[in-house]
Amino acid sequence: MSRVGLRVARLFGKSLPTFRDHAEAERALISRRDELLRALADWSRRSTDFTPDGSPESLKGLERWYFRLLDGPGFGSIKTDQETFERAIAMYVGAVFVRNGSPPFEWFVKEFAFEAGRYEIGVRRPLFAMMLSRQSVRREHNKRQESLWRMYGRYAASPNPEP
Repeated sequence: MSRVGLRVARLFGKSLPTFRDHAEAERALISRRDELLRALADWSRRSTDFTPDGSPESLKGLERWYFRLLDGPGFGSIKTDQETFERAIAMYVGAVFVRNGSPPFEWFVKEFAFEAGRYEIGVRRPLFAMMLSRQSVRREHNKRQESLWRMYGRYAASPNPEP
């Protein structure tokens, strides 16, 4: 890894939560995952675009809703902020992978390689893992606003996806 890459990795690592050990991290991060998924389900009651049914197709509606909030009334209209909403998106993406991936995915918690005591949550299956601290949704090259759905298709449908 280059010096710049290492600096960026360490900077990112400092943004991750700190825990005494793996067991504490797992309890806290799984609990936070569940809270964010419940919050997303509650917020979605105000959306005509998104129904949190756990299907890969629902990722399209989630992304449309994200951009409508971003461009319109804002995240305050559903009593949250953009960062929390993006963390909830990440957990929902993970839930869709776990529910529908073939071969199946599982949730896991892992210590960050470049910062001792800092942990993150993700989903994995043999030969592939994706960490899900926060999901940013990009506008570039995303005219149809379906990047989450395309990401699912790329990584969940193939047993050995190329990053």
